[in-house]
Amino acid sequence: MKGSAGALAKRLLPALVLAGVLLDAHAGDIADACVADLDALPDFVVANDAGGRDIVARRGAALDEALARARARAREAIDDDACVDALRGYLRAWRHGHLSIVARTVAGNAAAASAPPTGDPRAPRFRVLSTRTSLLTLPSFGDHYARPIAQLVAAHRRAIVSRPYLIVDVRRNGGGSDRSYGPLLPLVAANVTRTPNAEFLATPANIAASEAVCKLPEVLAADCLRFMSPVIEAMKAAPTGTFVLPTGERPVDIDLPRHVLAKPRWVAVLIDGRCGSSCEEFVLAVRQSFKVKTFGRPTAGSLDYSNLRPHDLPSGKRRLFYATSRSLRLPANPIDAAGIAPDQLLPTPENEAAFDAEVETVRGVLEGRDPTDSRYRRRR
Repeated sequence: MKGSAGALAKRLLPALVLAGVLLDAHAGDIADACVADLDALPDFVVANDAGGRDIVARRGAALDEALARARARAREAIDDDACVDALRGYLRAWRHGHLSIVARTVAGNAAAASAPPTGDPRAPRFRVLSTRTSLLTLPSFGDHYARPIAQLVAAHRRAIVSRPYLIVDVRRNGGGSDRSYGPLLPLVAANVTRTPNAEFLATPANIAASEAVCKLPEVLAADCLRFMSPVIEAMKAAPTGTFVLPTGERPVDIDLPRHVLAKPRWVAVLIDGRCGSSCEEFVLAVRQSFKVKTFGRPTAGSLDYSNLRPHDLPSGKRRLFYATSRSLRLPANPIDAAGIAPDQLLPTPENEAAFDAEVETVRGVLEGRDPTDSRYRRRR
């Protein structure tokens, strides 16, 4: 028995050594691929991201330090998740929004991806809070929520326009597509609005990425192509490295509503630090209406550079999403530095119950301080 055990140990030892060598080799391959992906980022971002050159001019030394730290982490990456963490950490030194890394996955069925799943917590919702106030909860402006939002507003339009107050809750709304919030604008329109547009950085990579983005499964191809065609046309006609407006677009859109609804008379928009990108574009648009007041906390601050496009990194395992446009609000009115401040600041909720209670807080403000209702006028 003793001899048999010794023989077994002798046979197992080479196998264990070989397994260790293979594991080390696999980890080495992961680290090498991670470093290659990392090293591809700086030059690409400078050349193609709409904010790349501006950021390098302001923070060049800090970016070099961040790259050295990220390279050390990439060399120690033992799996793809660790690599993604290292790359994301480096990109945060550039900008905290609209610049990200995702692991590539096999594309699913595009038709299935275009519709939100049943019971989706990000789906839009409507609720009547009282005889005077209704609530629209919009957790996402993702492209595939555009139709559900339009259908929701249409289905409940009578309930909305028969009440003097409307609350629109866009807390935790990470954005998506500007067209998704289009059906809401007539509800709040009251006066002229001015919306600065965005100009696109023309480079060969950005043209190729703009042509490719409409093929992503999470994007509605027909709508994407309608938007993208004038962008691509303008970039192809522009010198490389210059910024250009999409064909036919003006620097500032000026809109005057054809019809102002009598109700809702006042609209409260609930915002927080997770309202970003198209959610912030929505806030900038509606807060110009004298019907609207915002409540909550400053928004995310990820809007100055936008219109994300995909770029596959050398390993083929990871994809960079980067910004191809910059707002014509810049440099005078940046959003990224601090977000959009609310008209009325609310304390950060301590838990989900406190988060949910903010709706009732805002309803109390609306229903208790109606300047047109004599019962609530302050007597002097």
